[in-house]
Parts: sequence; structure tokens; C-alpha cells
Amino acid sequence: MKKLILVILVAVMVLSLSFAKVKITYFGDNQAQSVDAILTQIFNQSQDDIEVEFLLQSWSTDDKHTALVTRLGAKDKNPTVYLGDVIWPAEFGAAGWALDLSPYMTKDELAKFIPGTIKSCTYNGKLYAIPAFTDGGLLYYRKDLLDKYGYKPPTTWDELIKIAQDVSKKENIYGFVFQANQYEGLVCDMVEYIAANNGEIINDKNEVKINTPEVIEAMQFMQDMIHKYKIAPESVTTFGEEDARQVFQQGKAVFMRNWPYCNSITNLGSSESAVKGKYGMVPMPKGPKGKAGAATLGGWNVFVNPFAPKDEKEAGVKFAKFLTSEVAQVLRVIVAGNSPTRIDVYTNAAALKANGDLTTYYPIMINAVPRPVTPYYAEITQILQKGFHSVVTNKSKPADAAKQMEAEIKKVYQ
Repeated sequence: MKKLILVILVAVMVLSLSFAKVKITYFGDNQAQSVDAILTQIFNQSQDDIEVEFLLQSWSTDDKHTALVTRLGAKDKNPTVYLGDVIWPAEFGAAGWALDLSPYMTKDELAKFIPGTIKSCTYNGKLYAIPAFTDGGLLYYRKDLLDKYGYKPPTTWDELIKIAQDVSKKENIYGFVFQANQYEGLVCDMVEYIAANNGEIINDKNEVKINTPEVIEAMQFMQDMIHKYKIAPESVTTFGEEDARQVFQQGKAVFMRNWPYCNSITNLGSSESAVKGKYGMVPMPKGPKGKAGAATLGGWNVFVNPFAPKDEKEAGVKFAKFLTSEVAQVLRVIVAGNSPTRIDVYTNAAALKANGDLTTYYPIMINAVPRPVTPYYAEITQILQKGFHSVVTNKSKPADAAKQMEAEIKKVYQ
């Protein structure tokens, strides 16, 4: 009898183990009621095999980076899945801190995403993250003023200069405001002009291409907008996103380069805004050597920890694919106002009902380009910020700055 009871107990234990949920952890957003927390709850309730514990992250991107580097550098199995900045995949992939997701994603699945978002997740031919939501720079314009003087939104650099000069003079306001302080925002702005002129800073083969006619011409244009054509005030070299937004929102500029976040009821659409109902959004204009305007890619991606045990790793991949699914991205649009990385969400009825501006954003996001995809980006961006700022402040000629940055970036790769 005792033997029978023992056999039954062992059988029950085996069965309970075989049906036990795989428990994993997720470093999501910084708020307990965020869209990431909601998605975690939905996933947990939708199936019986995996249980995800939602872990809060810091609001600060730098703090998130530090926390993840500390954990993953120590080969900690947690978090199993984590949300990371668009510029991290190459760094984390090269360091061995991100699982190669290439075997888990078919070509058909990858084709459902905006090309630039997949490019940002790929390093040395391996996919180290799946794009969750995206962002891209765009041109805000005073629709009322362009209509008043018979202009259409500019599609080229020359048109931007002409319209900005004419309307700003007649209205006694600035022609164009953007981000030109010495920080990451300046790199984002400059990448757009470079890409719009068919240039690049570092190519897919990790070859440094900053000292080329296309890049030098783009830097010259940004310098000239301030110091030659004077469509932007010299104070723009101290501007970040919020500085530019406030000037435009107060009705003191014809054009503004910024991110989609400005287009909200708490910013440009607020009751206190001088431009409420008077502005529009279009892609950034193209340069003389470019085929189309470009937007610098922003956003966040989903990574899986390579140090997690096999069963947790497999569960993490399933959760990561859920977080980047059409359903999840529609919910992101509705709850958080995030711009989708999946092409199909831009025509999803529920998403469009929540945000009709998705139709405006799509042609911008589809042409979005990532900043240099390199594991050394943290070092390279400091070189770019310094060099680009010396150009926009008129302290360096673009050709000289390009040569200097080329030499410094090549040293990083040595």
C-alpha cells in the first residue's frame, strides 16, 4: 500500500511538473499601468503555458541602459525579455547580450515591418531584436500661412529656403526652428539631411563614409540655413525638441522639425496653443542628390536574454512576438499613441479611429533611416555631436569637420 501511495505521489509530481507554467520576466515601461503592463496581463490571460512577471524600468533611457548592461554583463538570466532603445541592437548583439532572433522570424514575418525598423535591429546579418514601436522626424508647417501666400509644403531644400524666407519676412517671425544643440537631437536632425541627399555616415559594411560630397553638402545646408539664408535664428544652436516646440507653438515660426509627440492635445493641439488647427505635417524635404526626404528612426525594440535557460528563452521568444504583433501594436496606438512598426497597422480600422494621423505618418515612417548601426555608437555619437555642432555654430567648415570626424571614427574601429 505504501509503495502504491508513493508511486501515485511521484506520478502526481511528474504530472504537475509537466503542466507547470514557464515563468519569465519582462523589463517593460516605467509605469505599473503602462501599455506594456496591460499587454503583459493580456498575454498571461490568453494562454496557460507561460507566466510573465512585469518589472518596472526607470524613466531614464541612460538608467535603463546601465541596469541592463550590469545584469547582462553578469550573465543574469533576468530579465528574460526587455524593451530597448532603437540604437542598442548592434551594441548588445556584439557583446552577446541579445539572442539572435533570425531563426525565429521568417522572411514573410520580417516583410510585415517597416524596412528601416528591421535594419535598426540587424547587425552582421543577425536580428537581435523585434521592432515594437517607432518614431521619425517630420516637418511641421503653418498651413494657414502657406495658404495665405499661395504656397504648398516644400519637398526640396530650395523650396524650404524660398518659402521660409518669404513668409517669415512678411509675418516677422522665424522661418525654421529645429534641434541644433550639442546633443543626440542634433545627430538625428543631421542624419535626415544626409540621408535625404543620398549620403550615409557608416555603411552596412562598417565603412566610414562621412567624408563624402553628399554628407559635406548636407552639413553645408544646415550651416547655411542659420548663417547664410538666415531662416533659422542663431539661438537654434542651443535648441532641443522642447525649445523648438515652444517657439512653433507660440506662433513664432513658419516651419519646425520635430517628432510626432508634438502633434497632441497637450502640445500643439492644446487650447493654449497659438497654432491649434493651423498646422500640418509632411516628410522632410529632399536634397539635390536625394530621391526623397528622410526621417531619422526612433523608437523601441523587444530583445530576448541569451542567458535565460532554454525553456525560458523559448517562452521569451513567444512573448516577444506577441509584444510586436498586430494586436499589440494596435493597442499601443490606442493606449499610448505609439507609431507602429508593422505596416498593416497603418490601415487597421481601430488604429485609424484612435489616431487618424497614421495616414500622415506612414509615408514618413516608411522612409525612416536608422542612425549608424554599430556596437560603438555610444562613442561615435559623441564625435558626431561635437563635429556637427562646430559646423552649425559656424566654427568649422563642413569639409574640415568631415575630415576630422572621419579620422576620429576610424580610430574607434581600430
